[in-house]
Amino acid sequence: MKTTEVVNQLRRYPTAVYLAFSMLCIFIVLLVYSKNRLPDKAAVSPPQSAEQSLTEPRETETFPKANAEILSQTEVTVRRGSSLGDALAEAGLSGNESLQVCNALKPVLDLTRIPAGQTLQVSLNSSGNPVQVDIPIRFDKKVTASLKNGAWEARQIITPLHPVPVLVHCTVNTSLYQAAVDAGIPLSVMMEAIGLFSFEVDFQRDIQSGENITLLYEKLLDLEGKELSTGKLLFARLELEERSIDAWYYQTLEGRADYYGADGTSVRKALLKTPVNGARISSGFGYRNHPILGYTALHRGVDFAVAMGTPVMAAGDGTVVIAGWHKSYGNRVKVRHANHYDTMYAHFSSIARGIVPGVKVKQGQVVGYVGSTGMSTGPHCHFEVHYYGSPVNPATLKFPPRHSLEAEDLRLFQLEIDALKAEYGI
Repeated sequence: MKTTEVVNQLRRYPTAVYLAFSMLCIFIVLLVYSKNRLPDKAAVSPPQSAEQSLTEPRETETFPKANAEILSQTEVTVRRGSSLGDALAEAGLSGNESLQVCNALKPVLDLTRIPAGQTLQVSLNSSGNPVQVDIPIRFDKKVTASLKNGAWEARQIITPLHPVPVLVHCTVNTSLYQAAVDAGIPLSVMMEAIGLFSFEVDFQRDIQSGENITLLYEKLLDLEGKELSTGKLLFARLELEERSIDAWYYQTLEGRADYYGADGTSVRKALLKTPVNGARISSGFGYRNHPILGYTALHRGVDFAVAMGTPVMAAGDGTVVIAGWHKSYGNRVKVRHANHYDTMYAHFSSIARGIVPGVKVKQGQVVGYVGSTGMSTGPHCHFEVHYYGSPVNPATLKFPPRHSLEAEDLRLFQLEIDALKAEYGI
């Protein structure tokens, strides 16, 4: 076929020509691309064995592994006036490591409120590098910072607890404290019970040898059955010669927990009879020969002899109306309460910080510290109770309960104590 005839045929079928030419171009491009993608045999690295890939360190790994075996632990204590960073440095961490640990802990721990005496354990791996920092917060909680993939991460760890009720009986022979020791009762539990009984009992006059105490309280165990602490005091009974005092724990539907008598009235009264712990009455209410002035005068309160500096508590909720010096009373504080009651505390060595006129205080809040200022012959707390402005004897006064259970709360409370009575025979 002549060239002219071929050209004429191609002109008659332009579409076919175009398609053939396009396919030829695509074939050439693919051929060139595949050739450039094939690596040079000299540039291909031989495959690594599994052992090599696991044991050979990477050049970018500059931190010890988080799962490195802990070889040793060291314990340090935050000193007075120092910080957590100072304690970490004492444990051997570098400045950069301490900074990283502190930054990791910030979301789960307030670093500005770590008290002096706080302990922490620093764990080191076989290379001597820190990999974990543990800070115990309480018996069932700690904060842990661990090194993972080159970065410090922190979290809270809470130990699950299982409360187990324990019923104990003891007899008072010498003191409540010794009775608790002899019966194996935790001191914190006995002190809780004493605080409840103190609204009804003058321990110096009312407690006699041979009287009995019954307590039902919780032991807090971990999942392995190890006792970690004590829980709630569920029931307390003090059997006196002429009467018994019962206190039952109950949490209301609104979430307020308190102790009540069997009739649903609060064991806690509007005012405490004794505003200071561990005291004895050195001078009662009434007329007496004044130890300094030398003549008979009305002693308008009760004196509690106790060690210098012992904290004195507000007898009830109220508002401070006087806080300052008086020539006879020395440093004194007066608090106004509901239902026309006032209380006054005198001869303080110092008034507690923040206690000034107009400030509201809660029952049990410290208002001052025992001293011997003013007309005083020795360290003691002078305590007065005024009703409608007149002094009354706090030792014999019957204070009203703080509140009583009503309606559904009272019904549920009765069901709870009936169940405890049936189960424990109390």
